[in-house]
Amino acid sequence: MRDLKGFLGIINKQIFLPPAVLLVSMVLVGAMFPEGFGIAANHAFKFCIKYFSWFYALGLCFLLLFVMWAGFSKYGDIRLGGEDAEPEISFFTWFAIALTSGIAIGIVFYGVAEPLGNYTNPASFTGLAPRSIEAAEGALRTVLLHWGFHPYATYTAFGICVAFLFHNKKRAFKVSTGLYPLLGDRVNGLVGNLIDGLCIFSIVAGIGTSLGIGAMQLAGGIGYISGVAFKSVLLLWFAIIAAIAVFYIVAACTGLHKGIALISNLNVYIYFILIVWVFLFGPTLYILNNTTSALGDYISSIARQSLYLEPALQSGWVGGWTIFYWSWWLAFAPMVGLFLVKLAKGRTIREFVLVNCFAPTLFAVVWFGVFGGSSIFMEHFQNIAISSEIAEHGIEVALFAFLKHFPLPKILAVLGILAIVFSFVTLAESMTLTLANMTSSAYEKNQSDEDAPNILKVFWGCVMAAMAFVLLMSGGLKSLQTSVVVCGLPILALGLTMCAGYVKFMKEEFDVKKEKRVKALMRAA
Repeated sequence: MRDLKGFLGIINKQIFLPPAVLLVSMVLVGAMFPEGFGIAANHAFKFCIKYFSWFYALGLCFLLLFVMWAGFSKYGDIRLGGEDAEPEISFFTWFAIALTSGIAIGIVFYGVAEPLGNYTNPASFTGLAPRSIEAAEGALRTVLLHWGFHPYATYTAFGICVAFLFHNKKRAFKVSTGLYPLLGDRVNGLVGNLIDGLCIFSIVAGIGTSLGIGAMQLAGGIGYISGVAFKSVLLLWFAIIAAIAVFYIVAACTGLHKGIALISNLNVYIYFILIVWVFLFGPTLYILNNTTSALGDYISSIARQSLYLEPALQSGWVGGWTIFYWSWWLAFAPMVGLFLVKLAKGRTIREFVLVNCFAPTLFAVVWFGVFGGSSIFMEHFQNIAISSEIAEHGIEVALFAFLKHFPLPKILAVLGILAIVFSFVTLAESMTLTLANMTSSAYEKNQSDEDAPNILKVFWGCVMAAMAFVLLMSGGLKSLQTSVVVCGLPILALGLTMCAGYVKFMKEEFDVKKEKRVKALMRAA
């Protein structure tokens, strides 16, 4: 009883209890009735795609425009933490954490598979013939739409809306702080707590999707490399998730700079090694030409691609790919944005945008240009049937089926596995830390700059791992994809509202005050 009282004393009960109880209940129900859980997720997915695709498309475009405005307007020079604030981490470490805490597991999973899929089976609305020269040249265009500015702008938008209020106005470290310009002190009451609870629920569903994808890729990769057919894939998934959960929980308990910074830096080094190796021993000239062409194609068509929803064709491709991706990013956005806020002290808002939006987007262009371009070249010009192996063994083996055609394939396979594990860990570790801090009573009124108690990190780390396993039990990759779409819908509405509040607040904080000072000086004169 004493331990229970002690636990209740360290949590923010109104923020912690509703999503915690709901999520634990969902995990239990999903474990007992996995088939029904998967069916419910699929129905919810179809509903959102049918009625709200237009809202996703317009909303994501608005978030991107908002980030551009926030970073490059006159407010971009504002330093987070005040004029005398000093940065606490280097630019490289900041970039590494920003990159690996967002969509790192996604680019490792889809880096080969999606570009190659666009080449072998392009969307019908593109008018491209499968495996044609035109399909080879156009394959990266939509990939960059999915993995370029939109996801990172989504994270950055949520971060911007909280960063100034947290660092400069000393407001609480929680997502609902971003609504302070519109709601005032009411964000510290029931409304704010409900919003924070929604974001917690959303991120656990999003993490479940990402961790499930990582477990599938590790299991598939281990089986593909070893040639061993496992009797129970479900048991292997469980073992992988459990082992890595221990890894990221321990890492989170070491603190922000010790755990996350170290693993993020190692992860980025592995990414660079893989990129350089494939670039040097792959079709180097083709990679350069194809990536440059794809970048130009992406930039010139970004508005048209972003808003195209197959209004008459209705093949389901946009909903199954583009809307799914955007919903995935939205599920993460509030909590990833909140996590990025903690890293930005001493930096300007413009630097915040450059490091959290532009730099990772550039990395994504390089990553998909190298891996996607090489895999397409190997299929089209060298008759290396990577797609056949994907069809036989599953999309989760795409990276390993690709890497085995380069020098030192065993070493590359090990690096590929490490990239998956570290991507897995950095994502879950950063979110574990953020969830614990957000639900800690010490952060309720910005009372502490110290991390939350470790017991909160252990709790949230275990809940995220359990959610990942339940989603896999209920239908594998399909269930992972459908479950996350529903969470993105209310999060997008929240993000758009926060952006409107930020614009209002910055204009009142600086423009109105400046105007009043000028009038006062004129009266005094």
